[in-house]
Amino acid sequence: MNILLGAPVWYGNRPFTRTIEELYKLELDYFEFSLDYPLPNCMEEAERGEIKGLLDEFGLKIAFHSPLDISVAHPRDGIADASMTVLRRCMEFSAEFMPLSLYYNLHLHPKVSTYKLDDVRGEIKQKGLGRWLEITKMASEFGIPVSVENDLVPFEWSDLIFEALSLSLSASDVCLTFDIGHAIMAEVTQPKSGIKMKDGNYLDYLKRWIDKCGDKIRVVHLHDCSLTEKQDHLSIGSGELDFDAVFKVLKGINCKYMVIETFWRNKEKEEMTYEEMRKNVEFCRCYL
Repeated sequence: MNILLGAPVWYGNRPFTRTIEELYKLELDYFEFSLDYPLPNCMEEAERGEIKGLLDEFGLKIAFHSPLDISVAHPRDGIADASMTVLRRCMEFSAEFMPLSLYYNLHLHPKVSTYKLDDVRGEIKQKGLGRWLEITKMASEFGIPVSVENDLVPFEWSDLIFEALSLSLSASDVCLTFDIGHAIMAEVTQPKSGIKMKDGNYLDYLKRWIDKCGDKIRVVHLHDCSLTEKQDHLSIGSGELDFDAVFKVLKGINCKYMVIETFWRNKEKEEMTYEEMRKNVEFCRCYL
């Protein structure tokens, strides 16, 4: 598996220059930069230039994660319109880092409590597909590959993503970010299938996504999960997943990028350290 390995960076990782230096020491290939408020507007030109300079100096790439505080496919038009305005600004910002920018990752499913109702979900899907076409057009204007990430939504309720990907004619410009923890925890927290959680059958949750969208998966978000305590984004080895089996499942996809998206060192949610991240990087390198 010839894959670029990355780590997440968010506003709390300031100063960014020091963070980039630490990631370089870990021999990572890139980082996925989350544009949560107050980014990107708070970043002055001088700071942008400093980051670009470090990327060039260290030979690192950068990708972008759309803000989590916007909802581009929200069924309320006012919320979706405002979110699209923010999205355009964020995509414009990410385009400033071309050609070092690898992709722009975003979530599509809106966080709406009535989503579990069939009629509401159908309406949201139709509105969401319209927004998706706007998003892909916008990304094309900026020359940015866009990747949609599977949310904490059960497989059976994920038609919005499946149909959005089917509308995309160019596999090089539009792809799926496959978050393995989301695929598993969506079924653990909101079970919709007949697959029972025993004897490692959580792997079947991953296989269903790969069977459906494997040719579109270019990015993988990797982290451990505690199935009993329903926690994800744990440091690899701190949860209950069998990563020998997980990597065997992932081997069949044409993945280009992998983010070690570990926020917590353990089930007690102690924050990750660079030393713990180093262990995660070394572990993944053994499979890549």
